[in-house]
Amino acid sequence: MTKPVLKLLPPSQRQPLGPLVRIGLARFWGEIMTEDTELAEQLLQQAAGQLGVETSPPWEVMRDNGMRQLANLPGPFGRWAREQLLDLPQAFLLALVGSAETDYLVTLALSELQAPNPGSRLSVHLALTLLDSLFGPSTRDALDLSHSPLVRDHVLLLEGSGPLSLRQLRLEPALWSVLCGRSALWPGSRALPLGERALLPRRVRSQLPHLATLLAKGDVRGLVIRGNSSSGRRALATELAILLGLTAIEVTPELWQQPAFPLACQLAGWLPVIKTNINAGESWQLPAVQPIIPHVVVLGINDAVTGQDMLDLEVGIPGETERREIWNHHLQHPELAERAASALLSGPVIQRMARNARLRAEQSKIPLTDAHLAQARRDLGAERLRLLAQPVTRQVTREAIIFPALVEQNLNDFIARAHRRESLWHDLGVTLQASRNHGLRALFVGDSGTGKTLAASYVATALGAPLYRVDLAAIMNKYVGESEKNLGVLLDLAAAADAMLLFDEADSLFGRRTDAKQSGERYANMLTNFLLTRIENHPGIAILTTNSRERIDSAFTRRLDVIVDFPMPGFQERLHLWFSHLGQRSPGDNQCKTLASYCDLSGGQIRNAVLTAAGCGTPDQPISIQHLVVALQREYQKLGRSLPAQLEQLGR
Repeated sequence: MTKPVLKLLPPSQRQPLGPLVRIGLARFWGEIMTEDTELAEQLLQQAAGQLGVETSPPWEVMRDNGMRQLANLPGPFGRWAREQLLDLPQAFLLALVGSAETDYLVTLALSELQAPNPGSRLSVHLALTLLDSLFGPSTRDALDLSHSPLVRDHVLLLEGSGPLSLRQLRLEPALWSVLCGRSALWPGSRALPLGERALLPRRVRSQLPHLATLLAKGDVRGLVIRGNSSSGRRALATELAILLGLTAIEVTPELWQQPAFPLACQLAGWLPVIKTNINAGESWQLPAVQPIIPHVVVLGINDAVTGQDMLDLEVGIPGETERREIWNHHLQHPELAERAASALLSGPVIQRMARNARLRAEQSKIPLTDAHLAQARRDLGAERLRLLAQPVTRQVTREAIIFPALVEQNLNDFIARAHRRESLWHDLGVTLQASRNHGLRALFVGDSGTGKTLAASYVATALGAPLYRVDLAAIMNKYVGESEKNLGVLLDLAAAADAMLLFDEADSLFGRRTDAKQSGERYANMLTNFLLTRIENHPGIAILTTNSRERIDSAFTRRLDVIVDFPMPGFQERLHLWFSHLGQRSPGDNQCKTLASYCDLSGGQIRNAVLTAAGCGTPDQPISIQHLVVALQREYQKLGRSLPAQLEQLGR
């Protein structure tokens, strides 16, 4: 009866060539350590347990079986050994170094065999001696080993700075885990969850099969996926991985450059998704690695990366019809979905906002309304945006604004255009389509207190959009490049949330460029150039305010969609302001008309006067004209002017 052939890797065994390594090491130990057989016996017992037999077979039997079975060895180890045409001594060496990383007995045996030289890993000299002893004498020397595919491809790493023969061979435990067929991810990486396909733009999804084919055939090496934060870039990478039959894992640029990592990806079936953090105006050189494997680089809209044979794909946002479908799916409210679809938001952002709005409605125990959606939009990205801008939370309705008819008409036209900023381009000419941009930029010009900031809040309220006042102190930085970086982050965050940005006193950022005779002036000009480019390409709504149009760089004026001049209020506007501010505590219509006739202050100064007078009067009672005149006198003193005589007589 024929004796069955021993298996080198039984189904229950997850260490390639484990029995072969232990029996071979025990054999070598017996030749060197003739007076100490205990460790060799333990190695043989361990090998017998792995083989499922009572007594380990002789080394010669294991070696002969290994030579016959190596070509059919299963798992990643066997597949890679066949691809690299490894012979049994090379495969044995790889398995021995790997076992030394995880098996105490193997580590202890190598440490004892190398004594008195320090180190518990296999040295080059010991490796060559051991292979000659077990597989017969050869002409291999230390140089041959250092130039072998195992070392050349960074599977085995040479450690130490001494003579080559005394350096030690090391194998990344994470790579050994992959070679053993284990499912653990590489340390420092994480598996990307599967996103909802319906949240991704259809035009992008339709490109995935073609891109997957190019990557699988090796026609391209990698794919750059661009988009704002929360635009679904990682979900897109996950979909691509499914088409390739791989698992998408997120990695850092540092991890990508580890020598053994690309091989681990190839053996484990991972699609590395590299997340970068590139400063404004800089680019990242993607290192070339071996072996060449499919990979994805996730970037912001304006980030730059250089690499070989890379394709570029921008995620963008779903079209208005798609956004309406996503809103309706998650809100189950067609009317609200119709109104909410005008916001340029990505599918994942819409999903989160819809859940937030429905939760708020459930907690308040009232039907879902536009107010819940507006609050959900204000919650979106608030934490990161607050680092660079301050939220303006006041809600300003039509009844709360008092502007001249022309200003009000300009604001309403701006709101109407903002509602249609995507559909506005439909069916227009090809020349206009060539410069298509969904962003809107407005400049509000006027003296302090004429209502520029109030108008910005009115626009944001009408659009249901969150409004953030840019904090220049947080943006500007004395170190070169940091201001541009902060502004780039701010604009990307605002675009992801479709938040309105308010640049108060914008001339401090968008001021006129000079002849740049000094280094400070040259840097200021560079910053202005960067701002002009980014603002022009920004897909969101930005409102700038200034007291003087002449202070704004002329090149930026051309890039503005709307310029609204806020004049000092006339008689009718002032009268409405007095009535609106005083409310039920008005001293009377005639007194208000007199105040409007002779008080030539701005709306902000009238507001201050009413608050000052209210603080001096009796609560819940009409504010006396005397208190109002005293308050006005203080406002005129701030301006360095005297109170008009007619108002002084009114106060008497």
